[in-house]
Amino acid sequence: MKSDVAIAGAGLTGRLLAWRLASQGLKVEVFDAGPINETSRAAAYTAAAMLSPLSELVASEKEIFDLGMASIPLWQQWCEELEIPECFHQAGSLVIAHSGDLQELTQFERDLSFKLPSAESGWKKINQQSHLAELEPDLNPEFNQGIYLPEEAHLDHFQVMEQLLIKAQHAGAVFHSETPVENIDSLQAQWIIDCRGFGRKADKNTGDQNQLRGVRGEVITLECKDFHLNRPVRLMHPRYKLYLVPKPEHRFVLGATELESEDRSEISLRSAMELMSALYTISPALAEARIVKTDSNLRPAYFDNLPQIKTELIQTEVSPKEQSNDKQIISINGLYRHGYLIGPALVEKVEKQILA
Repeated sequence: MKSDVAIAGAGLTGRLLAWRLASQGLKVEVFDAGPINETSRAAAYTAAAMLSPLSELVASEKEIFDLGMASIPLWQQWCEELEIPECFHQAGSLVIAHSGDLQELTQFERDLSFKLPSAESGWKKINQQSHLAELEPDLNPEFNQGIYLPEEAHLDHFQVMEQLLIKAQHAGAVFHSETPVENIDSLQAQWIIDCRGFGRKADKNTGDQNQLRGVRGEVITLECKDFHLNRPVRLMHPRYKLYLVPKPEHRFVLGATELESEDRSEISLRSAMELMSALYTISPALAEARIVKTDSNLRPAYFDNLPQIKTELIQTEVSPKEQSNDKQIISINGLYRHGYLIGPALVEKVEKQILA
C-alpha cells in the first residue's frame, strides 16, 4: 500500500491527525473536497474556538465536559509543539445578563451546580459592577452580575488551522486539495480515517444517511479598535445565548444561532439583526464596529449530539503468496458544535489506537 494512513477530510480533526501521525513517522495522505486553506467550507472555519466545558455542560452531557477538560491541557501542549503558544488563551470566560434577564443567569448557575456539584470552585459568582469592570473594563456599566469561569480558554483558530497544515506537511503528510472522497472504501491504506463531518452523509456506503444530520450555525466577524475583551463573553437571553470571542487584530467572532436546518446559504437577515442588536448592548463602543464577514455552515451531529468513533475492519481474500490488503476504517464524527472543545481528546484516542 502506498500510505500507512489515508484521511478523508482536512478540517480540524483531519489536520490534527495528519500532524500527529506524520510526526510519528507514518506515511499520511489527506484528501479534501475543497481547497486546503481558510476559504475551505470546513466547519472549523465557521467557529469561535471556545474551550468552554463548564459553559457547555449546562446544555450538554457529562461526556462533553470530560472530553473538554481533557482537551484543554492538550491544546496548551500542542500549541507549544506547533510553535504558536500565543494562540492558546486561558483567561477564563464570563457569563452575563441584562437586569431584565437575570433569571437566565440564575438558571445557568443552578443547572451547572446540579450537573457538577463537585466543581463549585470552578466558577465564581460576581455581584458587583466593579468586579465585572476589573475583568472586562469595556463592558456596558449596566451589567452588575455575572459568572466567571476561570478554567475555560479559547484559541486563535485561523492561525491554529494554518499552522496545523504547515506542520503536518513538514512532517511528511501529503494533502490532496479539491479531491472529494465519495466512497470511503475506495481509499487505499492500512488505516483509513473518515473526518468528513457532514460530508460523510453523502457516502451511501457508510449507512449514516438516516443518523447524521447537519445543524446550521451562523457567525459574524467584526473589527473594533475602540473595544477590548480579555476573554469570551456569553450574554444570556430567553431566545438565544450570544457569545463574543476576541481574536487577533482587534477582531471578534459573534455567534449564537443553532438551527435545525441543513441549509448552507448565507446568514439570514433575522439572525444578523438579532445578533447585532444584542451585541450593541454589550458595549456602546461596538456601534462603530465594522463587519468583516458573515458566515454559515453545518455542524455534523448524531441524534444525541454526542461524538462517535467507529472502527470497521475490511478484510480481503488473497492467496498465501500475496500481501494482505486488510484495512481498518475509523470514523470520527458527530462533534456537533464542540469541535475545538473535544477534538484533541478524540484525536488522542485514535492516535493511541493506531500506534498501539
